[in-house]
Amino acid sequence: MIDLRAELNPIRMVLSRREPVELMIELNNNSNKSQMISIEIYAGDQLAFDKGGRVGVQSKKIIEFKAGERLRDYYNIFPRPNATPSAQIIQVVLSEHFNNSFQYVQSKKVKELTLRID
Repeated sequence: MIDLRAELNPIRMVLSRREPVELMIELNNNSNKSQMISIEIYAGDQLAFDKGGRVGVQSKKIIEFKAGERLRDYYNIFPRPNATPSAQIIQVVLSEHFNNSFQYVQSKKVKELTLRID
């Protein structure tokens, strides 16, 4: 079983500053065997992973995530040019795969974070 933890720092985005918010994702393999996993992060309509606002989805595939291993990744989230003051949902989807193929999904976890834009 893979544990998923996600945090935003800071928890609020100020549009007038145009500074990114940092998304931290931490994965921990608590099982006694290695797993094949994939992560997809959806930023929503008004957020992006680049300054230009073109990249709205990030994905990562890990073929062998060993037992007891811990992984921590950081992503910068920028406002798109059309961003307005609101609350936006960032969705993190963790899929555990089997049969040595990313096509087969054994289990799926979804974590939603709310980012307030001022």
